[in-house]
Amino acid sequence: MTQDLNGKVAIVTGASSGIGLETTKQFMAAGTKVVGAARNTANLTDLAGPDMICAIDADLTQPGAAEAVVQAAIDAFGRVDILFNNAGAAPGRDDFLSVSDEMWQRTFDLNVMGYIRMARSVIPVMEEQGKGVLVHCGSEAGIKPHPLLPDYSVSKSAINMISKILSRDFTKRGIRSNVVAPAHIRTELWDVPGGFLDTLADHYSVPRADRDGAVAAFLEDSQLPAGRLGTPDDVAKAVLYLSSDISDFVSGIVLGVDGGVVPSLQT
Repeated sequence: MTQDLNGKVAIVTGASSGIGLETTKQFMAAGTKVVGAARNTANLTDLAGPDMICAIDADLTQPGAAEAVVQAAIDAFGRVDILFNNAGAAPGRDDFLSVSDEMWQRTFDLNVMGYIRMARSVIPVMEEQGKGVLVHCGSEAGIKPHPLLPDYSVSKSAINMISKILSRDFTKRGIRSNVVAPAHIRTELWDVPGGFLDTLADHYSVPRADRDGAVAAFLEDSQLPAGRLGTPDDVAKAVLYLSSDISDFVSGIVLGVDGGVVPSLQT
């Protein structure tokens, strides 16, 4: 049994780093042509020739950006078979009370409205084709909220409901919608100055320079059964599964890629 992704066309948002970049690479390895959208697509230009990838700079919080991404896909490859809604931000916070109205708005503009705008723009194309797949990057925080990520947690909970609505309305028209929900995936956003590892170090009273100590404290506190952080590769494999014909009877689910942490916390 194969994933049968050869020759298909996928849009990946947030394609320039982390989960988006790894998923882009795995799609291309499977023979899928990719339209990679990000605020800065410099990391995408050297992946392959123009016959396999089209990179477009796009800020999905801005009017018209989603439509421009979809049009770029049509212009480059003539169709869109898959949308991986992935662009987002996970700003660390001190607690709920530290999050201002402006912070809430910025998180929702990207994490929620960006997904809505992309889905709204691509679905008419998929309807005309008679088939399509929507995969949305959610999070374990959308099921069990994280105290240091209040606005992010709420935004990812919204993604779960958006996908269920899309599944209800469009599966009967040949368009499936599912969520992949990663937990504890170490991407560049963890390690940049002011990133999640710095937030964790402060939270656990570990020196910011002691990255391994911050990770160890987090793993112990999170009760992660796998005993390690996940990787973008772990998530990309799940995205390709949900995008492929292997999962043709799967729509409306939230697929956890979380090292077992969500099931263990629900028992």
